[in-house]
Amino acid sequence: MEKIAIVTDSNSGITAEKARQYGIWVVPMIFYVGGNEYKEGISLTEETFFAGLERGDDVTTSQPSIKDLKELWDGILQEHEKIIHIPMSKMLSGGYAAAAAISEDYGGRVLVVDSRRISVTQASMAFHAKMLSESGMSAEEIKRKLEGDALAAGIYITVDSLEYLKKGGRISGITAMAGELLNIKPVLQIKGNLIEEYGKVRGRKKAKKMIEDALRNDWEILSSEHGAENLHFYVAHAGVEKEASEWAGELEKLFPGYKIGTAKLPMNVCCHVGPGTIGAAVCLN
Repeated sequence: MEKIAIVTDSNSGITAEKARQYGIWVVPMIFYVGGNEYKEGISLTEETFFAGLERGDDVTTSQPSIKDLKELWDGILQEHEKIIHIPMSKMLSGGYAAAAAISEDYGGRVLVVDSRRISVTQASMAFHAKMLSESGMSAEEIKRKLEGDALAAGIYITVDSLEYLKKGGRISGITAMAGELLNIKPVLQIKGNLIEEYGKVRGRKKAKKMIEDALRNDWEILSSEHGAENLHFYVAHAGVEKEASEWAGELEKLFPGYKIGTAKLPMNVCCHVGPGTIGAAVCLN
């Protein structure tokens, strides 16, 4: 049986503690907050990150450096035959393209997966890859399996403030101002390679109801295609842990038989949607 290492990036939201628990490597994303460079999950804390956002500091992100990635891979390959590397969706970051290009120097020992995912669904894929590797599946088979199932996932989020969508150019200043006055809450969908508006309603309660209805629809489709027993639900949030925990409890009543996991949204997403954002996901593996 091949000795295969599973590597993902911090856009998955996998903490250092969970990475150690599951035997997974997590590559930290690079962030610049007020001109200072940080690494997510290492030198950049939630407090520093959100404080920078709220102060209005220039907060930007960058993919891991080629040097850091190669050093990680080289170290892993001293004890493993192959690596399955799972970056966030290639349409949302240049991380996939960079990793795929570098992997060509490794003679087939590093396989980069086009995950088409981010956040909790990306994490779910990494955990599943680890399980498949332990079952004896080859690295090539794991890559084919993950990419074949990549689109069997959907995340829906709603924001607390429209300010960050305005800053990112997703909505105009006039739209943001009118939305704040009318308490309009957009629901954004992250599915495959796209982040797009799913709908909008007045008030957070109605936004969460829209997300619940979307999850129900996705669950019905995915259940018929892959079996309800193979699906997982998650709630993800940006600094509203109590609300996320309470909503997970409500979702467990709506979807009996499932344990709803909770997680923090990765900082890459938070840059664009801001603190107070909350969302939920359903996915295969």
